Amino acid sequence: MTLNQGLILLLLLGLAGTSGAAASLCVLSEDMTRCVCNIMVIHNLQSLMCFQALELELRDGKLDEFKLSSSLNFAVQLIQINKLIFTNVTMSFSFFRTVIPYLPLSELNEINLISSTLEAVQPLRPPVLKVANKITALLLEDVTVDPSFLQPSFQAFHHWLFSPLKSLGFVRSGLAEIDCSWARRVENLTHLDLSENPISSTDLQNISHCSSLSFKSLKSLHLRHNNLTSLESLCTPLSLAPALTHLDVSRNNFSTFHYPHCLRVRPLRMLNLSHSGITEVNSLLSASLEELDLSYNSLEVFNNSLQSLKTLYLSNNRLTRLPSLDSLSHLQQLNVDNNHLTVLIRGTDVDLSALERLDSLHAARNPYQCDCGLKETINFLDNSDIVSVEDHPDFLCATPAAQQGSQIMSLSLEECVTSGMQHHSPPLCLTLFVGLFSLYKEM
Repeated sequence: MTLNQGLILLLLLGLAGTSGAAASLCVLSEDMTRCVCNIMVIHNLQSLMCFQALELELRDGKLDEFKLSSSLNFAVQLIQINKLIFTNVTMSFSFFRTVIPYLPLSELNEINLISSTLEAVQPLRPPVLKVANKITALLLEDVTVDPSFLQPSFQAFHHWLFSPLKSLGFVRSGLAEIDCSWARRVENLTHLDLSENPISSTDLQNISHCSSLSFKSLKSLHLRHNNLTSLESLCTPLSLAPALTHLDVSRNNFSTFHYPHCLRVRPLRMLNLSHSGITEVNSLLSASLEELDLSYNSLEVFNNSLQSLKTLYLSNNRLTRLPSLDSLSHLQQLNVDNNHLTVLIRGTDVDLSALERLDSLHAARNPYQCDCGLKETINFLDNSDIVSVEDHPDFLCATPAAQQGSQIMSLSLEECVTSGMQHHSPPLCLTLFVGLFSLYKEM
């Protein structure tokens, strides 16, 4: 099957009108690598604004079979688009059948459908596919798919579409059950995103009954915001993915938290448990973890010893003190912003040498108590040339009332005593932060 070159250019190059006062229908990024076009570009062939773009987004309209009265003799082989995005688009099956399989774009390897609809047009016929599919990444996010596409007569099309894929996403697609025959078509995936669907623990366990099924290449699995209530329920389905290293199960309900043995023995490097209602983590975690996200939970302490951990997100919890960094000897990034910390160093189990091992620290938006006990924290922030503390302008005083809202880096600590020297009474220490030194010098 040969497709009209004018049609290809019309749909994919993002042609925009420039005559008169008509506004351009395409927007090209400053680096000229991404171009966003309204579907209305199909009505105007006056300029090639997106000819050199690597990413092309077509949005806001309907794509169907189009007939052109004339064709253009442009060099199609020069098109370098490697990512094609459809946003808020209604795409008929006739378009999918006659255009998508025959895109003459040698570099195209990724297609995203966002907030769009795939609809059937009668009479419905499976496409005759003679061109090999080179798409390795496909994302359907908030996409409505006509049930006709799931008919057995489309098995050849499913095989053509899914077999080459390495990355597949069905996000907000209403997916609740995973069919065995469909699962076998995507066994070669390395990345699978099934986030924001009504998938339950039972639904996941059902797939384990599919005979001879194995996701032996799967490295990354995202199950964000589904209906999961237990990590234990993941053991059976995850036995089908022995090479899994990245697991995102955030925004589920794990308020009763237990970390199962099946996960501890896996080679997990990244685990996301944020927004999951977790109140404590006393279980042993995977010893291989390098990145752990426990932000937006209700943790008051974190005492796990994870020698391999490099990145730890504990933002938006209820921590009153930092975790013991001596048990996190390889930690490079620590996020503890928006907790209940009143001090970082003094009176805690954390010393300066442990903090200085970090590359990055985020600890703003905590209710810091601005008295002399904060001196070590301020000296650390002021003198550290190793640790990056990019959010220090948001290190604000919560108490005393006279300092509330002040940046702690603006405080004067010149007369706060150090260990072994005479100890001033608390009122004097507080007035040092207010800056009323002269009043006490006269006393």
